[in-house]
Amino acid sequence: MITVQDILNAEVFKDSQVIAGRNGLSRELSTITIAEVPDSANWLRGGELVCTTAFFVSNQVTHQQEWIESIIGNGASALVIKASRFLGVVPEAIVEVANRHHFPIISVAHEVTWPVVIEEFMDFFMNERMKIMQQVEEIQSDLTSLVLENASLDTIVGRIAQLIGNPVILEDANLQMISAGIPKSDLTAFEIEVLEERKTEDFKSRIVNTKFYRNIHQGVVDTQQETIISQKDEKRIKNIMIPVYSNKSIYGYLSMIDLKNPHLPIDRIILKTSTTALALSLMQQYVNKQTFRKKNLALIEDIISGRIHTKVVYDEDFLDINWSNPMAAIMIEVVGFNEDGNRVNDQYEELIYRMTQNHLKKYFGQVIIGNVGSLFTVLVSFNPKKVKEMPSVLKEIIGKLKSDLEEQFGKEKVLIGVGGAYTTLNLVSRSYKEANMALSVVRKFIWKGTLMFSDDIGIYRIFSMIENHEEIEDFCNSYLEDLKKYDKEHGNVLLETLHVFLLSDSSIKATAEKMFLHPNTVSYRIKKVKGIIGNELNSPEFKLAYLFALESNILLNQ
Repeated sequence: MITVQDILNAEVFKDSQVIAGRNGLSRELSTITIAEVPDSANWLRGGELVCTTAFFVSNQVTHQQEWIESIIGNGASALVIKASRFLGVVPEAIVEVANRHHFPIISVAHEVTWPVVIEEFMDFFMNERMKIMQQVEEIQSDLTSLVLENASLDTIVGRIAQLIGNPVILEDANLQMISAGIPKSDLTAFEIEVLEERKTEDFKSRIVNTKFYRNIHQGVVDTQQETIISQKDEKRIKNIMIPVYSNKSIYGYLSMIDLKNPHLPIDRIILKTSTTALALSLMQQYVNKQTFRKKNLALIEDIISGRIHTKVVYDEDFLDINWSNPMAAIMIEVVGFNEDGNRVNDQYEELIYRMTQNHLKKYFGQVIIGNVGSLFTVLVSFNPKKVKEMPSVLKEIIGKLKSDLEEQFGKEKVLIGVGGAYTTLNLVSRSYKEANMALSVVRKFIWKGTLMFSDDIGIYRIFSMIENHEEIEDFCNSYLEDLKKYDKEHGNVLLETLHVFLLSDSSIKATAEKMFLHPNTVSYRIKKVKGIIGNELNSPEFKLAYLFALESNILLNQ
């Protein structure tokens, strides 16, 4: 990236003067062109160093302003003017517009020829580009070496901050901070204040609401996003953010904060170059985490099955499992975020894993978590002497975890089933079955709540105890077959109405309120039900049988 300031170091410009737009000397240059006709601005593509004698410029102030506005508006980066040949001096109107737009105008002597300017520009431009490419290659090689040496992300981000001379922040795809690098220098009170503001939820919300962020999460690659963090005494502190991508997958965001020094064009190149090494490091971490979780799943399966002397178990010695302690099982499912197969979902999985681990680790010495997509299986180890306390402890801890997960993913998106706590490890399989059953109930009966404990399974416990589900299916059909046939022919109304009616203690009014129906409609349907099943709802045992059949029917068809 070559700027106007850089090109002034070329030999041909040694006696030139910047007569306007000094605040724009950091503008990037990409090429050079000659403009000696009034409508030459129409052929500009952006980034040009425009050379002209301006012999065609009218003496009228309006025309002079329109001409320079057209040059600026079509993307030119700077103007080199040889005014002495035709204009004598550059008109004040042109200078005023250029200063207003921070557009550099460079005045060169009469004897300077355009072929010489073009030749020296191209030579200088190519030499500088070669230097930048070499510098970028060295930086990329340096950062890649750090990754291959398994250097921490803190080390890599710190090196990037050192190269740029400004603070650098690495965040994941959900804008959770992973690492921050600060150049080695004392920070002023104002600089500390800016960095704290950059870390706030308010700033994160501003980023989330940008088109840049939305595009990234929809698979559209944006180059960068500039956001003002703070503005004080005419000093604007910018946050320049770019995505960390690999194979069209978003791994996070890398930001540079214009805090210590105004950033240079080369700093943006370094920032962009650094994302390759960071993506590699984050990918490496992701693979390691996935491998770890797969091992944990295998470990959980062995523990539940009573196989505690397998290779998988011995390989997990680093978990420091106390095999004299019992374990309770928890099943967590977060729905709705993993439907499109986007890489960002991996970040959500990591977030769920981290939040679950942080909550449970505060209370349990050993927490084993494994997952397949958004379904997480958790085993927590506890002291057998505290088995009586466990139901209340689990309710408190899991309740807090659920609230935090819902805050992140939304209501009715977090489904949790919790198994019972038993005195010995060999009963963990029972806890696991209960957790699975509780989760199954939550999935099908969402209106009962999105969190269920084994003690609350109630009638569903009977279902879980019966190994042969074909017998349950026969039971359901013997009670519900005629109602199913009617619903199939008339639009699925009687089974649901009967179900809500039985759960509402056979109250027509309560059923109508729950189903948002008129009581007369409910009364008519219940009469129809009684006509089909032979008025058996007058008997408590038949009410219980029909309720069990209805609940079981839903579970069988999940």
